[in-house]
Amino acid sequence: MTVEIMTVDMPTGPFIRPTVRARGKVFWARFLRAVGVLRVSRKWVQRQGAVVLTFHRILTDEELELTASLPGMIVRCETFDGFLKYAVETCQFVQLPVEPEWKQNQRLKVAITFDDGWLDNASSACPIAQKHQAPMAIFVVPERTGTVLPFWPERAASALDRQMSAADRAQNRNYVEQTIERLKGLSAQERKRRIDEMTSSGGVLHSTALVDQTMTWEQIAELHNSGVTFGSHTSTHEILTGIPPAQAQDEISLSRELIEQRLDTPCSIFSYPNGDFSPMVRELVARAGYKFAFLNQDPGVWTPRSDPYLIPRVNVCEYHLVDDKGKFSPLMFDYAVVWNAAKGLLAEKRAGFLRRLRSKFHGWSVKFHLQSAEKSHVEKSSL
Repeated sequence: MTVEIMTVDMPTGPFIRPTVRARGKVFWARFLRAVGVLRVSRKWVQRQGAVVLTFHRILTDEELELTASLPGMIVRCETFDGFLKYAVETCQFVQLPVEPEWKQNQRLKVAITFDDGWLDNASSACPIAQKHQAPMAIFVVPERTGTVLPFWPERAASALDRQMSAADRAQNRNYVEQTIERLKGLSAQERKRRIDEMTSSGGVLHSTALVDQTMTWEQIAELHNSGVTFGSHTSTHEILTGIPPAQAQDEISLSRELIEQRLDTPCSIFSYPNGDFSPMVRELVARAGYKFAFLNQDPGVWTPRSDPYLIPRVNVCEYHLVDDKGKFSPLMFDYAVVWNAAKGLLAEKRAGFLRRLRSKFHGWSVKFHLQSAEKSHVEKSSL
């Protein structure tokens, strides 16, 4: 689960932000549109491949006031509805686990994915997607289904929130997010110890509402029967690079087996918790029998040349989709999502070019040294 600090000039508490800053972001996006940067970026991305979007939670305004999830995971129902209405008119949907059609057309290819399997995926996201006939793929955590506060970031946020007054919460939101980011860098064992200390200090955690629970298997099966695709997000949502290889293998393989047993269908797609991977983790995913695996750290574009087990995605939250009035904005989507994907693709191409250049230089260097050694040997033999 990847989060991003996010506050928007809106009436709901989690998204409060200075008006000047919000308007400045819109002004900059309009400038990039005026000089043609956004149009060129979008056309380039359309030619290159597809943009895979990562959502987490779709919440009502009432639920926003109750949730312990951080703003970087949340999109409001109204905003999601506005985005899908726009996407139906201007984009071509990719229905996982089928690979995109790589032939070029006049529409941006997008795939809609959700991480974690929250209850609102069933109660809010799916009905809105069905209204617009938009395909969805949800990566679930089998051993955390039907659970309130199933993941440690929400438990940590609840514990920190419990220690603050209402005024402190608004002022210290960045502190909460920074604390959670630091916790991500710890080993699984040390992180658990720290969070146990935080949550055992007395009192009831802030999020006691059912808003912060995951779907049950019955709800997952119902969505599956309605056409939603399900993939694995590991068994317990452990960050795979921070646990022993044997445990990582179990997280990857056993989650797939359980999903297949429960839904009686192949599970062929996987997403890395927090987007973290290593060459060893990537190899474990490939050996487990998945067809595709998705990242969620650096934005990018899914192209025919992408590693099928390292497909980039773009994390989407409210801040990426709305203007300074809190309304869905195609301009902000092009700026915060498509342009970021294009920048990620450019960085990938630049890195590939430098790798090829270094490889050629190494080859020339080896060839030069071999020729020099051979010439020296010939000269010595002729003496």
